[in-house]
Amino acid sequence: MKILRSLVANIAIVLNVCLLIVVYLDLRNPMMGFLIGTPFLVLVGSCALFSVWAAVMLYIGIRKSSRNGKFQEK
Repeated sequence: MKILRSLVANIAIVLNVCLLIVVYLDLRNPMMGFLIGTPFLVLVGSCALFSVWAAVMLYIGIRKSSRNGKFQEK
């Protein structure tokens, strides 16, 4: 489970950085049309999916550790 959690988090980070780069490149040169078409929609959809999945896995981990008494708030 730890491998899956770290893999999903790393994929989410990579996809978010990739999305930032694509948006920045489109701002610099809008004639290239990076924000138009199916590849951009696939990138946005996968970015959102993996980000939400990573957040849910983190939330579940915090809830499980707080039930076991391992999580202490500062």
